[in-house]
Amino acid sequence: MKISDARIAKNLTQEKLSRAINVSLKHYQNIEHGITMPTVNIALHICEILDVDPREIDEWKDRRAVD
Repeated sequence: MKISDARIAKNLTQEKLSRAINVSLKHYQNIEHGITMPTVNIALHICEILDVDPREIDEWKDRRAVD
């Protein structure tokens, strides 16, 4: 699941969500686009607001190859 899809499903703008988690809009956009990894606290706060399991967020999944 993409963060943006979960956010849109909750009818929240990037600005509203960034304010709710107390980060700048640019920082939130970087998180949503997978440019920046959020701290654990911010990640959990995002998931709490969006009502999603943090393990299901595509942008945060481990991209290393598994042998």
